Amino acid sequence: MFFNKSKRKIISISGMTCEHCAKKVETALENLVDVSKVKVDLKKNQATIYYDTTVDEILLTNTIENLGYTVTGIKE
Repeated sequence: MFFNKSKRKIISISGMTCEHCAKKVETALENLVDVSKVKVDLKKNQATIYYDTTVDEILLTNTIENLGYTVTGIKE
């Protein structure tokens, strides 16, 4: 399976209120160089990102917050 070799981070996000918000976050994160896949769960207010090598948490946070949302936590 594709994701077995990938690492992941789960990002808690506040401020998303609709599917459009979720899609906006998903698209922005997918466009980052080191990110291979993104799944945003609006009900849980979180995004799961998959990556192969490393990913900069500051870049993830800035990308989301530049869209107008707030990152409330990041975990492995």
